Amino acid sequence: MLHDSEPEDLYTTGLPMREVEIIFQRLAPERIIFIADTCFSGAATGRTFAAASRRAVISDAFLNRLSKGKGRVILTASRANQVSQERDDLGHGVFTYYVLEGLNGKADQDGDGIITVDELYNYVSMKVPEATGQNQHPMKKGEFDGQLVVGRIR
Repeated sequence: MLHDSEPEDLYTTGLPMREVEIIFQRLAPERIIFIADTCFSGAATGRTFAAASRRAVISDAFLNRLSKGKGRVILTASRANQVSQERDDLGHGVFTYYVLEGLNGKADQDGDGIITVDELYNYVSMKVPEATGQNQHPMKKGEFDGQLVVGRIR
């Protein structure tokens, strides 16, 4: 589901995970960062949709295929068998809320005005479990050399 997908009309408003995989296969850049506020389940078969109050489930095999190759990093909202929580008071999923906070500057650990994927992951890995009573832990998959910049603070 995309941010504006309608659960009652996923066929015309959603993006099938197989399409995400096709897009990844066709991309030629040396570096790709994919951030997904979804449930991550190694036990699931992937590409499922539960009730509107829960996120879609992405399988471990699917994420491994996407992150295959250097320079591809995937950040997901939760570990295997964890639900990616929504909070009305935050106006987003918990993971999305802290990703946005991090990109707005709170993840800049060294104060250099640049936010790297590692800084962002470290930030959400600390804040999301705190906000969910240790029930949700973000995951990072993929490998890369050096630092991948995901944002700059203005």
